[in-house]
Amino acid sequence: MIPFSNPRLFIFNALDAFNGNKKRQQFNDVKTIIENTSLNGIHNKTIQYLSEILNHACNTTPFYTKYTGIEQLEDFPVIDKNIIKANFKTFESAVYKNLKKTTVKTSGSTGTPFKVYQNINKINRNEADNLYFSQKAGYTIGNKLFYFRMWDAFGKKSFLAKWAQNIEPIDVFDLNDTYLKKFIAKLKKNKSAKSWIGYASAFDQVCKYLNNIKAKPINCNLKSVIAISESLSPSTKKALKKYFNVDTVSRYSNVENGIIAQQFPNTSYFVINSASYYVEILELNSNKPVKLGEKGRIVITDLFNYCMPMIRYDTGDIGCMDHADGKLVLKQIEGRKIDVITNTKGEIIANNLLLLINKYHELNQCQLIQKTRNKYIFKINIDGEFKNEKKFVDEFKSYLGNNAIIEIHYVNEIPLLASGKRRVMVNETIKAKA
Repeated sequence: MIPFSNPRLFIFNALDAFNGNKKRQQFNDVKTIIENTSLNGIHNKTIQYLSEILNHACNTTPFYTKYTGIEQLEDFPVIDKNIIKANFKTFESAVYKNLKKTTVKTSGSTGTPFKVYQNINKINRNEADNLYFSQKAGYTIGNKLFYFRMWDAFGKKSFLAKWAQNIEPIDVFDLNDTYLKKFIAKLKKNKSAKSWIGYASAFDQVCKYLNNIKAKPINCNLKSVIAISESLSPSTKKALKKYFNVDTVSRYSNVENGIIAQQFPNTSYFVINSASYYVEILELNSNKPVKLGEKGRIVITDLFNYCMPMIRYDTGDIGCMDHADGKLVLKQIEGRKIDVITNTKGEIIANNLLLLINKYHELNQCQLIQKTRNKYIFKINIDGEFKNEKKFVDEFKSYLGNNAIIEIHYVNEIPLLASGKRRVMVNETIKAKA
């Protein structure tokens, strides 16, 4: 192949070669560990990385100093977002405080705005993880990447970044029939290799539109589709295969860490990213491990964030680990409980509207409750005064409706369900109708 037939891939490889092939080395390391992990889910490199991050955390962070000398992971405390937020500075490594780092902010999908710092090697590792798992789904560097997301809740990419990554951002709140008609027409005209990544609910909207217009299969050279953030329904997966001849996979990831696990084409289970994380499944009401095949809390240790070590971090999700095809995998993953919310016109808001609280990091927790067609209550847990309350209300009105009646209720805690999950959006009108 002529190198310039895929200029972005050529540029990516050339820049990496100039910088000592660091990204290629990371990619090869990820590939080697995941594809050569033993039946118990542990590779020698994983054990090495785990030991190194535990020693680093104990020797350089105030929070973990008291655990110096402890070698067993199970003797470390289980932490979560609230613990990190309350002790933020004690989680920072003294070695990395004055070194170059990046701040990453979560989407607020748990109802808890959150940020962490990441060192450069961690960022490079995330990029290697992303490349490995994306390739497994059918993606190649240089493919046109359509990214379905609630972009208003995230920092927008620069023009240069969009060009380099060949990304076309698609805001999920634009997916009405008029927009989708133009979008499908655009896909049909462009026969270059392309990929999709985005919320499962966005793909559901695309497929519903195609079903409604009784569309025929679309030959647009779609190479891969990766669903994130939400569970992908079997009907949507089947429809994407019907219309685009693509095997859609689901990815389990979060903003503060990265890719934890992902399906591969034609598999229902999730391959664990054992190259970058040590994953545990713990009981709902204790820190004891569950038996294989039983559901529990997904708790991870990030093996590469040396800037802000996250050891035994409770993701807030529920999962089940078991053996499949000679590997230890995640058989099932359940996220946060989210009811369907409607705007004041009665139109369904298919996406998690609480992603918007990414902008309000002064909040500890937030929950949206729909009481009637046009009345909404936000339960907010915050330390001190919420100075951005008016801006907050006005922003949500732009999505719920200008005539929405929004009340703010300040609370000390938003309780978990018996399952261990927290409901971040609740629609009480459904119960009222029932």
